[in-house]
Amino acid sequence: MKICVLGLGNMGLPVAVNLAKAGHDVTGANIVAVPAASAAGVTVSTDATVTLADRELTFCLLPDLPYLEPMLPALIAGGTRDLVVMSTISPTRVRELAERLAGQVNVLDACMSGGVAKAQDGTMSIMCGGDAAVFERLRPIMDVIGGTVELMGEVGAGAVTKACNQMVVAGTLVALAEATLVAKQNGLDAHHVLKVLGAGLAASELLEQKADKLAGEDFSPSGPAKFLVKDLDFAADSADGLSLPSLAVSRELFTGLTDAGLGDLDNSVVLQYLRDRG
Repeated sequence: MKICVLGLGNMGLPVAVNLAKAGHDVTGANIVAVPAASAAGVTVSTDATVTLADRELTFCLLPDLPYLEPMLPALIAGGTRDLVVMSTISPTRVRELAERLAGQVNVLDACMSGGVAKAQDGTMSIMCGGDAAVFERLRPIMDVIGGTVELMGEVGAGAVTKACNQMVVAGTLVALAEATLVAKQNGLDAHHVLKVLGAGLAASELLEQKADKLAGEDFSPSGPAKFLVKDLDFAADSADGLSLPSLAVSRELFTGLTDAGLGDLDNSVVLQYLRDRG
């Protein structure tokens, strides 16, 4: 199939590469050249109009829907039949987008989770919202990049599910950071403590992926902390007035560390922010 991937960042690059490896004709739009994508057979251009020409299916992995907006005329003109939005987005905004494009382009929100490691090996969890027939038609392609691919409901349902996911991610990151600080405060080897936690009831995919970053305080970015601010805002909107204290704390912490200039670092930098706050 002729596929375009918009955004070849930490998550978009492995998505494009895995689709190309599966035999699809893949183009990719990015603000800079991406040699790794080109080496894998992806035709890369900084001009989205070029990459969207003569495409049947477009995957959007841009940071948010406003980045997609100026590309929509080229997307429609290029012949895209189906648009799969994999970014973490507002459920309300993606519903509005689907309504605007109705009759021209089918919109599926297909929010992803699993981080770079799972994007690279094609085992991400993908939470979808949209028409069931469109989902079933596209599922074989999404199975190339996801280990768990589920339809959660109509358009927007995938985004709501991802908001729930990000609530758990943020809350767990805060708890892991606090646990690491307590371990260090008491003179324990944080690597050892987190390894033991990972063998018990506290085990999680997030703990496995973030243990070395937390224990070694290596905050080089894999998932920039600032993106959680947007994600948690979407979660709060989806909560529609519910009193959710854990969500409130997570929003306050990740907003605070972003305002403090730490937002471009890995989301595990919440550990440093907690320590600096005393």
